[in-house]
Amino acid sequence: MLLPLVLLLGALTLAFGAPLLLAGGRWQVFRPALALGLWFSAFVLGVLLACSAFVASIVVAVDASTTTGSFAASLVAWGAVVVTAGVIALATGASDPLVDSYRENLRRLTPVATSREDRGAFTLVRFESDDPVAVAVPGRPAEILVSSALERALTTAQLHAVLAHEYAHLRGRHGLLVRLAELNEACLPGFVPAGRSLRKATLMLVELVADDVAARQAGSAQLTVALERLAEASGEAGFLARAERLRAIAPQRPDGAALPTAVRV
Repeated sequence: MLLPLVLLLGALTLAFGAPLLLAGGRWQVFRPALALGLWFSAFVLGVLLACSAFVASIVVAVDASTTTGSFAASLVAWGAVVVTAGVIALATGASDPLVDSYRENLRRLTPVATSREDRGAFTLVRFESDDPVAVAVPGRPAEILVSSALERALTTAQLHAVLAHEYAHLRGRHGLLVRLAELNEACLPGFVPAGRSLRKATLMLVELVADDVAARQAGSAQLTVALERLAEASGEAGFLARAERLRAIAPQRPDGAALPTAVRV
């Protein structure tokens, strides 16, 4: 019985301890790729420990049932198996609303699409909207959706920077990371900080990682101005905060010599 308890204790220690260690300070803002890697390393390790505890509890339960082990030990072991199976069932059920909501949001944009252009690595979908919007949609094929208001608000070079940002989301599989973080939060009780902390950190860090990639490819000056214009057009403070971060940490290179061909429009 000792091994399953040790493994479960390790998983719980990560669930409560990792957010305390990783969320402190401002270092994540300056090293977002490293921070994202550490968050998901802790997540994967926690899942492995929990799954190992489940497997170990089955082994103990079977052993207790087939040997002269006490009835109480057998009951406790099989109880652990039932509880763990219930958590897995909850996780499976919790994922369905997330998937349905995500697909429904994308479906709303389909009727207003004005053009679809195959860019090789993704399909560029333009649609009519008064809101400045650009969003990467993973899948087969992957898509980047761009609103008419966004194209009106930005110069060509600034649009390239925004597209490079969205393309970085696709190449970095950021959509998958966000979905995993959302599912993790849905499966954990509210008093466990790992769920909401991982989701909050992931939503912030994937944007900063994509900003850094786009700044290197399209020029940080172009991306900074694009974010400032989006902040002005949308009223969202997050755009302005990201622009100020780029001004503070990135060289203001106006060129886009490293711009991928797929995002040149």
